Amino acid sequence: MADYKLDIFKMLEAVDCKDYDFYDRITDEERKGFSPFTAIKWTSVVEGDQNLQHWYLAATNHYCNKHWFDLGSEHRKLQWLELCAVSPGIGKQRHGYLKQKSKEKKSEHKKQLMELFPTMKEEDVEVLSSLVTKREVDEYIKQHGN
Repeated sequence: MADYKLDIFKMLEAVDCKDYDFYDRITDEERKGFSPFTAIKWTSVVEGDQNLQHWYLAATNHYCNKHWFDLGSEHRKLQWLELCAVSPGIGKQRHGYLKQKSKEKKSEHKKQLMELFPTMKEEDVEVLSSLVTKREVDEYIKQHGN
């Protein structure tokens, strides 16, 4: 399977400049490399003025997040136009990438609590693990013969 590439920085510059015809000018291979999910993640984050950061984040949410993936791959041009609508049209910005929050590994302490209380929600186990020490959990296990 071939890896199709679209230069993300070229794409972001076109978004910032509200280049609505950019999608029409790129090659078929570059169109195949257009990833709407990646485009949203990069477009929504800019460096600099806090008001501008808020604008990009709120506008991306307004124009792109709602019903974005309902459009499907047959409406990539429309997705591109929505991306261009995000920009306030004040020129090229420095964009960053918003990483997905990684799930932290459960500590041995939390695993013990989840085994002891299997019906407890994970959020409740988080709270409980911050309230009791590992030594207290070990004593509880010893007292109850587990």
